[in-house]
Amino acid sequence: MMKNGKMFRRAAAVVLIVPLSIFAAEQRLKVSIQEILSIGALDDEAIFQWTGVAADRDGFIYVLDGLDYSLKKFDAKGKLVKKAGRKGQGPGEFLAPRLLACSEDFLYATDQTVLGISVFDKDLQFKKRIPFSAPLTDLFVRSDETIAIVVMGFPGPGKIVVMDGSGRIQTELAYYEKDAGPMMDSVSAALDGQGHFYLAYLFQDRIERWDQRGKRLWSKNLLGIKKVEMKKIGDYVLPTEVCYKDISLDDRGRLFVLAGKHAKNPSRDVYVLSPSGEWLSTLTLPDTTHCIYIDRQNFLYVRANEGITLKKYRLIYE
Repeated sequence: MMKNGKMFRRAAAVVLIVPLSIFAAEQRLKVSIQEILSIGALDDEAIFQWTGVAADRDGFIYVLDGLDYSLKKFDAKGKLVKKAGRKGQGPGEFLAPRLLACSEDFLYATDQTVLGISVFDKDLQFKKRIPFSAPLTDLFVRSDETIAIVVMGFPGPGKIVVMDGSGRIQTELAYYEKDAGPMMDSVSAALDGQGHFYLAYLFQDRIERWDQRGKRLWSKNLLGIKKVEMKKIGDYVLPTEVCYKDISLDDRGRLFVLAGKHAKNPSRDVYVLSPSGEWLSTLTLPDTTHCIYIDRQNFLYVRANEGITLKKYRLIYE
């Protein structure tokens, strides 16, 4: 991958943005879900409000709990195995836990108010903090030596940074070709096994795929929205409508995109795209959710009861 963003900007200047009318297209794939597990309920204290989730190959589920300032480990049946962390800014502590990812051996967690990435082993023992000097908006881990983060673009354009386990930067990807204003380049991102990056813009009707050489392969418009509502807050004019909330990949490289306000069912409709950007299906979740996560066994995790409950579903394709 290139170590500067010039190639990204050149590619962006010639790429064709392809509109896609998902509501008029014939469904090419039927996707349904079957509930496998539910963790947390209104009458227990398993989860107070989860913010991030990850699962490993052994079936253990890890959850960041924002109201409990903790990292929790559940077994495949939903039983709490261990809990770590407390309120604070010290090693292994949290003030506003947010993002979570896992590799074969370690867990990677972020905090909205504490810079850097906290690393834990699978027994929830704090190991180290990977330093970083800017707030992060997304985190995904390909291996312990390939950690990708999305850096908040405020007030300037954001970028994706790929670094090793010590925090040494390997590549910086300037995916956005111009400064369209604060937060307009905010994205949720995913990384596949071939090194392709998928981006869903939070405040623009854009979903994109980039290759590891810095070339934008396609850009799709699913909603037909040209502009989102803006509001002046202090000295800045900021977007107030979320187009896409999150993305995740299944085991065949299909892209799942959680839609926001402009969907038929806001925060419930999930658009399924092929790796080439072709719309395949729309899956409507039973409950609203702030994020979606698909693990390596192809199970889908979403929230219910405003974050008190974590739902695990099997994906079914027909």
